Amino acid sequence: MDGNKLYIRIDNQQRIIDGYAEWQTEKRNDDEILITESGPRQFNLYWADSLYVEDGKYKGQYRFKWTDGQRVERTQEELDAEWAARPPAPPSLQDQINQITVTLGDFILGGM
Repeated sequence: MDGNKLYIRIDNQQRIIDGYAEWQTEKRNDDEILITESGPRQFNLYWADSLYVEDGKYKGQYRFKWTDGQRVERTQEELDAEWAARPPAPPSLQDQINQITVTLGDFILGGM
């Protein structure tokens, strides 16, 4: 059944970070953008494309931005710049254990 209001939410960089039908939440926020008043009950039936990059190096990054009232796919340059600005990944659990083992060994042997 059509006739549902569908919204998107954008962040401060105009990336589209969420999409939903009005009935799915009672919360209304200033950053919501109404994209149709006559959509289907489920947002993903109206907008079948995933909001996120789903595979490869950029998995999990937001795929679209909102520009001049239109959905625009983000460019490779935008994805590259965002990826480069991410903090480095934390050390793995095994790397942390190895570092603690070395530190404790140094301490026990009087190296500290």
